[in-house]
Amino acid sequence: MLAALAAGVASLALAAPAAAEVKTETIRYGPISIGPYQVLQNDLKIGIPKPRTDGFITNMEVDVVDPDGSQVPISRVMLHHIVFTNLGSVIGEKHDGTCNTFTAFDYKTKIPAFGERFYAAGEERARMKLPPGYGYPMKAADQWAMTLMLMNHRSKADDVFVEYKVTYDTAPQTPVTPYWLDVENCLADPVYNVPGGRKAGSTHTRSANWTVPKSGRIVAGLGHVHGGAKDLTLNRSSCELYRSRPTWGLKSHPFYNVKPVLHEPGPINMTGFTSASGFPVRAGERLRMDSNYDARLLHTRVMGIMVVFLAQDPAATTPSGCVKPSDMQETGPSEPGRSATPRFRVPLTGIGANGKARKISKPPGKRVRVKSGARITVGDRFFSRPNLALPAGGLLRWKFASTEMHNVTVANGPRGFASDNLDAGRAYSKRLAKPGTYQLFCALHPVSMTQTVKVVKKKPIPTRRKQQRR
Repeated sequence: MLAALAAGVASLALAAPAAAEVKTETIRYGPISIGPYQVLQNDLKIGIPKPRTDGFITNMEVDVVDPDGSQVPISRVMLHHIVFTNLGSVIGEKHDGTCNTFTAFDYKTKIPAFGERFYAAGEERARMKLPPGYGYPMKAADQWAMTLMLMNHRSKADDVFVEYKVTYDTAPQTPVTPYWLDVENCLADPVYNVPGGRKAGSTHTRSANWTVPKSGRIVAGLGHVHGGAKDLTLNRSSCELYRSRPTWGLKSHPFYNVKPVLHEPGPINMTGFTSASGFPVRAGERLRMDSNYDARLLHTRVMGIMVVFLAQDPAATTPSGCVKPSDMQETGPSEPGRSATPRFRVPLTGIGANGKARKISKPPGKRVRVKSGARITVGDRFFSRPNLALPAGGLLRWKFASTEMHNVTVANGPRGFASDNLDAGRAYSKRLAKPGTYQLFCALHPVSMTQTVKVVKKKPIPTRRKQQRR
């Protein structure tokens, strides 16, 4: 990877000086080929096109389009998430603000945290927006990289482009530094699981602390969550600085009507904020981000991320409370939606005789009773035992004898859990205590790799008196 970086950087030419201006460039990357019903995960695409000039980025947005620039509907392909990283003009110039190394998508390979994550979006199509007078520094010789996940909802292959619009100002701006706050930080696949099973209205919270590296003002921030989230909060000591709130689509929204269902739908908007005066913070101060999800239902492979932009100011003075800046503005939804977290059940999906995806109750095959400790082989596109019956409290062990990466993820059932992305002999074990039927899939191959486990209560052992009566 380092050799590719060096070669890419060496091939870049410096842009000629130009008069100061505000400009928006529309850039397309592709075509990206995605197979039928495929969940395509691209780790790190290095050397993607970018503006070849010095300046300060003030706004950025992204979408999935056809060659003519028309938007691709999610009934075809959905952009699940995308992350842009600035690698700098020379190797080692840029370094991530919150990670020293990254763990790759395979959950084992360690990668130096070269580069700076500066913009990301998910299904909600978050936009990077900075207040007037501020900008993210960009050099003509910088090299960018991109990580993304796309989902094909059709039975045939497709080709799409990622289109991103970059607005920048070549006049000097107050520079900002992006910081990636994540409850599962430094992972290429920063997901976790909400098991569910709690009473109605309860909240599952996962937190992460961030030590502010330099004094300044947080002038912008935006959050990212998955289906089932309540909100994200950024907190100082015992008070709340900012709450990023999701808006969920109406029942008629495409998120809730696209087929097949490959995951729990995310929000259509997350509130973000901008403020020229900002939230003052001091170097060494510890802030906490809370990722809050509904705890009644299960939600697997969820995220809790907030990107904040810090403008350095050694004279910044931390106030005693959490007073909001008087000039703070929020970005809300652009279409009608719901504020309450919807209840949603992800079905199991299989391929019918016509080659089309359809809802199923279980994959083909007879249900087999197994004892605690039973092993399932996970191969490329199959589970060796597709339908199992297991006594409550029993342990299952999935061994990944595959060349591709796969995982075990609960689509729906009594409780939620999911494994890492595994391969090459690695294994995952889980003890299932709650009775009921667990519908499982590989989240990377949700249509072609499915399994069910029926967990049954153990029959009580008759007492001696009852045995004598018999």
